[in-house]
Amino acid sequence: MTLADRPRPKPEGPTAWAAEAAGTALLVLAALSAIALTMAPAAPLRAWPMELRLLVIGVAVGGTVAVFAVTPPGKRSGAHLNPAVSWFMALRGALSVRDATAYSVAQLAGSVVGVLVARLCWGGRMREVSDGLIQPGPGVGTAGAVVGEVVTTVVLLLVLSWLVSKPRPRETPWVIGAVIAVMIVATGATSGGSFNPARDFGPFVLGSDFRFFWLYMLAPMAGALLAAGGLHAARRAWQPRTCKLCGPALEGTR
Repeated sequence: MTLADRPRPKPEGPTAWAAEAAGTALLVLAALSAIALTMAPAAPLRAWPMELRLLVIGVAVGGTVAVFAVTPPGKRSGAHLNPAVSWFMALRGALSVRDATAYSVAQLAGSVVGVLVARLCWGGRMREVSDGLIQPGPGVGTAGAVVGEVVTTVVLLLVLSWLVSKPRPRETPWVIGAVIAVMIVATGATSGGSFNPARDFGPFVLGSDFRFFWLYMLAPMAGALLAAGGLHAARRAWQPRTCKLCGPALEGTR
């Protein structure tokens, strides 16, 4: 497929950008609320096995993405809620660079808002869990965490690309939500199970702990580059019909 043959992305605009900010704030609030309920020293679910606690967090995060995607704001923006998703869509020609940039700024701003709201809701419990700050698990080195974040991002984006290459894939939000939940359970205790710079931006910035900031900002973006580059090398493989988890096809697709 040549550049001329690619479907043309429709400009999204400020309404979609605002939706991304709001959706990301909800995503971070859901993630931090689940962490407060499962990981804080006096949390009601603290006694549960780690796998079940990670499942609670995974369902909270994946469920928020899926539900937001089918709401009017989610349909408007596409419910990326993740700069790696937005730039992957831009690299695949389904979203303009202007919108990918605006989406990313909105998502990072929404992350900060999400942490502030979580602090209001949970008070001291947020301090006990360091505002949900993610870091590599015990015994996992920096290199291992980078690999984990890159691989999970690639998996997420390849599944998403396959889904949005279909005509009006109604199952996309729910499959993506399930994939997110499964990967959080699988990697939450090792690499951290984030694969989303926006999820981590607020906790890092407001917590003023930047030891692993570069890792959780850059590794998912590297995964987006790898996924987009691999699909580009495969020529016509899984060309997106839409940049949205639940939305209309791009102009020029069939």
